[in-house]
Amino acid sequence: MNVELLGISSDQLEPVDSGYPENFENFDILFELDLCFENHQADSVHFEFYVASPKAMSCRPINCFSPPTLVIEEFDWDIIKSQVSKLLNHANASKSWVEVATRLSGQIRPVSLSCFPWS
Repeated sequence: MNVELLGISSDQLEPVDSGYPENFENFDILFELDLCFENHQADSVHFEFYVASPKAMSCRPINCFSPPTLVIEEFDWDIIKSQVSKLLNHANASKSWVEVATRLSGQIRPVSLSCFPWS
């Protein structure tokens, strides 16, 4: 099944789905993706990732793991959406959210584990 992007937002921006950071060249913002399998909008799942500038990345701690991050030179919604669309293509033909999460691990991560069937 193909993965469909229903929405992209950040509680750190105002408005959450179209706002901009105070500094276009120094930002480190957590984003949330609302995803579903094609034609299954009612069963959407949320994933998250950071979008950061190179300048902000240099301020992150060293000698530690870093969260999944898209690094872009200047803040631009079109670039973010384009990169997310390209990324989601790598998960097309997945049969479950576990498979989506596995294919896209390192780039985005599930917000909740509720979509995973643990037994």
